[in-house]
Amino acid sequence: MPDEGFLRRWARLKSTGPEDAPAPIVPPAPMAPAAPPVDAAPIDGPGEPAEAAPPAPLPTMEDAERLTPGADFSAFVAKGVDKSVHRLALKKLFTDPHFNVVDGLDIYMSDYNIPSPLTPAMLASLQHAQGLVARLLDDQQKAADELAAAEGQLDNNEGAALVPAQVPRSTPQGNA
Repeated sequence: MPDEGFLRRWARLKSTGPEDAPAPIVPPAPMAPAAPPVDAAPIDGPGEPAEAAPPAPLPTMEDAERLTPGADFSAFVAKGVDKSVHRLALKKLFTDPHFNVVDGLDIYMSDYNIPSPLTPAMLASLQHAQGLVARLLDDQQKAADELAAAEGQLDNNEGAALVPAQVPRSTPQGNA
């Protein structure tokens, strides 16, 4: 089929599949679920189950008060422990200085309400700003005065049209 064009070949393969197509992949059969574990007690001797150990008593407030930072706290966070005993044990745990160390990566630990003071060198470098601000304010005041004067002339002329030369023009501030 060498004289077959690309589109004809593509359409033929699309409808029938390739001549040497690999066998379709069949997923493996699902495994049977495992049998649930049987709760069997350990055997002491041949064929005799051991007696189940009685459950450990739940910790009390006195046990929580005797805790040290190196003690095992797992009994105090188990299910069924009184919430007040649980809280006291956790308070004892977190009084350990090991848990009171700030990691230094906390970006919100600084008080940003207190501004940092400007050094004399920084203040000296900002002295030029006083002249710039004063010149800017003077230019704005002059423009406002010229505008007020132009409006006053308009009132004096009793509605006469302004000649373009009478309109104050602001000049661009720049190094020109």
